[in-house]
Amino acid sequence: MSKVDPIKVAERTVVAAEQAGADASDAYIVTSSNLDLSVRNGEIESLERATTFGLGLRLTVKRRTVFVHTTAFGGIATLKLIENAVQMAEAMPEPKDEVSYASNPEVEVLPHPDPSLVEEPHEAKVARLREIEEAMLDVKGVTRSGGVSWGENDGAIAMYNSKGLKLYAPFCQIGIGAEAVAERGDESSSGGAYYSLPARGYLPAPEAIGRQAGRKATGLLGARPVKSCRVPVIFTPDTGWAVLAYLTQPLNAEHVTEGRSYLADHLGKPIAASGVTIRDNAHLLQGPHRCSFDGEGTPTRNTCMVKGGVLQSYFTSRSTAAKLGMEPGGNTRRDSYANTPEIGPSNYYMEPGPHSREEIIRTTDRGLMLENLSGWWVGLSPATDTFSSAAKGYWIEKGEIAYPVKGISVGGSLREMLMAIDRVGDDLVFTHETRTPTFRVAEMAVSGT
Repeated sequence: MSKVDPIKVAERTVVAAEQAGADASDAYIVTSSNLDLSVRNGEIESLERATTFGLGLRLTVKRRTVFVHTTAFGGIATLKLIENAVQMAEAMPEPKDEVSYASNPEVEVLPHPDPSLVEEPHEAKVARLREIEEAMLDVKGVTRSGGVSWGENDGAIAMYNSKGLKLYAPFCQIGIGAEAVAERGDESSSGGAYYSLPARGYLPAPEAIGRQAGRKATGLLGARPVKSCRVPVIFTPDTGWAVLAYLTQPLNAEHVTEGRSYLADHLGKPIAASGVTIRDNAHLLQGPHRCSFDGEGTPTRNTCMVKGGVLQSYFTSRSTAAKLGMEPGGNTRRDSYANTPEIGPSNYYMEPGPHSREEIIRTTDRGLMLENLSGWWVGLSPATDTFSSAAKGYWIEKGEIAYPVKGISVGGSLREMLMAIDRVGDDLVFTHETRTPTFRVAEMAVSGT
């Protein structure tokens, strides 16, 4: 990774932008080391290592804002980039809204979650993947490995703007996945285990990951459809997160201020059952998107979005917060130096409730437990609350799992689903940035045969 000081590069870029005629600007620099490797049948299938030092520059000239980015900068290259950006801004029509630049905030920077990660030899990571695969193949019924993968992104973000904002923070994200294939006669079923976490210390043991992937594959062998009906539907942690993902759209303050969200004017009103509390916590230590400041330089927070079913807040940027008369929530993200800030959650989750998963199943006389959703994102919109998805899972009879189910879909009104949640489980585990415990919707439409 480059030894160039990213803060100094960002500062020089902003100063040069001002000298070139910009009224305001910010420089956002990402330095990172990336590793991707995969193992199949005990052998290394792929191994890629890359480093990044990228610059994203926003600048405003007479209220007109443009964004440019590059990995080739310094000296003449930077000056030419800025010159082109200023010319682009001057040629733009005057916008309806102007960009707001953050002042220098007080930010308590979170420490690096796994400082020795990049020093761990490739051999150790490959050995970890082989352990996962061996445990996966040991599960009775698993016949083939679909591969085991490891990805890491370790680096830092530097930000500087014309108002004196000066921020620097490390980040780290690890992704690990395993896929198993189970076969019985002419039937096959695949299943996997996937994690996105900020440090090795939060990962389960390799054997546990492998067994989980194997059981996911074998559990759905023999699955069959059921007749269309309306029954209680249990969302597991691997499916419940999709409900929260749907909710991000109407909670996006940009959609609210533009009149495109069905949850506009709902602050302080119930939008879910009283047992539902939802948080967005950028400071969560085990959260894969832990961060001290957002893509605009606003300090991040631990925000209660929904408390006891009542809507408390929206996801905001600086400009949308101003329109709503709110303090900026630190809810913008830049997934790359090449992206402008966009509103979105950080570590976003439903708080656990008092019920065990076993109790939720036991108190369901007849219903469906969802293990997999596909196509749930089709038709996703802030203006409509229609939820629909193809699904696989397990049919429940008299409080017990009866048999696996496939070839079905579930659907309904998201508002009605949230209001009908009558059991929230105690099994919240952070494996991704959007997560829920097991929860039950008292009744939903299941489309089958």
